[in-house]
Amino acid sequence: MLELRGQDVTPAPEQLAATLDPPGMVTMSSPAADKVRLFAGLFAARTDRYAVRWENNRTGAAGWMPAVAGGWRKGMRRSDATYLPLTSEVLAAHLVGEKFIGVYPLRADNSCTFLVADFDGSAAMLDALAHVKAARSRQVPAALEISQSGQGAHVWVFFAQSIPAATARSVGTVLIHEAITLRGAMDLRSYDRLFPSQDALPAGGFGNPIALPLQGSRRRPDGLTTFLDLAPLEPQEDQWHFLSTLDRLSRSAATKIANQAGTTVGSNVRSLSRASASRVHPRLPTVLHAELDAGLRLETAQLTPAAMSTFKHAASMTNPKFYELQRLRKSTWNTPRFVRGYDLTVDGDLVLPRGLRHLASQIVQEAGSRLDITDLRSAGTEIDIAFDRPARPPADRRRRRGTGPR
Repeated sequence: MLELRGQDVTPAPEQLAATLDPPGMVTMSSPAADKVRLFAGLFAARTDRYAVRWENNRTGAAGWMPAVAGGWRKGMRRSDATYLPLTSEVLAAHLVGEKFIGVYPLRADNSCTFLVADFDGSAAMLDALAHVKAARSRQVPAALEISQSGQGAHVWVFFAQSIPAATARSVGTVLIHEAITLRGAMDLRSYDRLFPSQDALPAGGFGNPIALPLQGSRRRPDGLTTFLDLAPLEPQEDQWHFLSTLDRLSRSAATKIANQAGTTVGSNVRSLSRASASRVHPRLPTVLHAELDAGLRLETAQLTPAAMSTFKHAASMTNPKFYELQRLRKSTWNTPRFVRGYDLTVDGDLVLPRGLRHLASQIVQEAGSRLDITDLRSAGTEIDIAFDRPARPPADRRRRRGTGPR
């Protein structure tokens, strides 16, 4: 049809087209060199260094450290270390299982080529699926990977060109907020699990590493560090074909989504959130019951996901320490973006600061329901007391008599 109409079929510069870049289509049967080339192109990070995973079999401790010539030795200073570059040989060793490496996604010019959302804990896969749904609702191509432990998940978004890390992280913030609205049980700490972890390189540092997928010794026997088919939640039959055909997000599309970032917290929350990624919007019960004592306690069973998300954001505030560190280009690792003022009990109750009861009532009323609060606070017991000690003279009179403090 296009040929008959004489139109140019060359894709537009920002049209998503996974097979345009070399080495083209790659499958399980492709040469190893093509697989490494595709892998290096997708997971393009800093090439002047990489991280390796260490494990202590005696204590069970594990972590990541920069790869250096000769390995780290006790008492060795960072200034004395010679960092090893990320090469095709290192990537190949990772893919066959000889190494387990991580890369530093934040480049020296504060740009990146991919974004990762990291989810941990017993509900990691549910959180990750909500994130993928949020991404797809905004036409963001996302790939779901099961982590090396089998108990966590990573959601990867790849960009057609390198973009500022601040833009990429704003895209992640928009998707996280939408995912929390879809699945109210998600914790606000998910905002702090994006890679790159900073908008700009911290002074004297190189950011936080993220583990690369498809690690050979975990992929082959156990199916870990693989990308999952979302239907059965099982590894893709051909991981390389999946990566070859995975779309990448254009710079303009990323910028458009990033411009929508701006999470509302605290007293600025005025109404229930509404997930744009779903056409299903459950309503609150006609009467929402709560108990007021040290806090405002609500049973999560009567809350919709949107209500859970709304109340969690209302009970939180921006952390000035996070933004101060970011402004000073220092590491924000382990510094939460939001200070959370809510709590979840083992019984499944959401506990909000009792000062939010008026705002909570307003939000519930606007949603067409009513918040019925049972006041369990103790008013105390009135007691009668009598003070029979004679009053002392004022201090200035005591000084004149010579009885004041010396």
